[in-house]
Amino acid sequence: MPSDPGLELIPATVERVLPFRDSAAVVLSSEAKRFMIFVGRYEAEAIIRELEGRTTERPLTHDVVSYVLTGFDIKVQRVIVSSIVNNVFCATLTLVQEGREGQEVRLDIRASDSLVIALKTGSDIWVTRRVLDAVEDVTETLAQIDEQFTSESEDDDEDDDEGTGDSGLI
Repeated sequence: MPSDPGLELIPATVERVLPFRDSAAVVLSSEAKRFMIFVGRYEAEAIIRELEGRTTERPLTHDVVSYVLTGFDIKVQRVIVSSIVNNVFCATLTLVQEGREGQEVRLDIRASDSLVIALKTGSDIWVTRRVLDAVEDVTETLAQIDEQFTSESEDDDEDDDEGTGDSGLI
């Protein structure tokens, strides 16, 4: 364990993406809490593609990065959402080149890009205790969103069934 408890690493996973008009909220989940990182539309689309296992016809930037890493036998050891600076989430991408005696290279990277790369390479995502302590737990908010979505979905189903008799057919 690090001497600074704020640097303790807690495992996290990308749970889902909540899209908005020009951006999105990526929901990260740990044992302690669920929280949101707001990202741009392009990064959100890339994360959604990875979560759904979809590909594009031609490689995009994150695809090319993963191809370069693979081509040079570089493994993404881990991604760490390491800090929040001026309300911006910062991350560290830790790379290890095979055959280099475990020498690590740490890169400062946008959290949104780090999440795409982690999903693309199947790498672990970690969050520092300091970040986890600073963010709001959105578990209740997500439950309300889910409840509202379920309620609206049921209302839509009822509207579809009105005036169609018992069979549900028009």
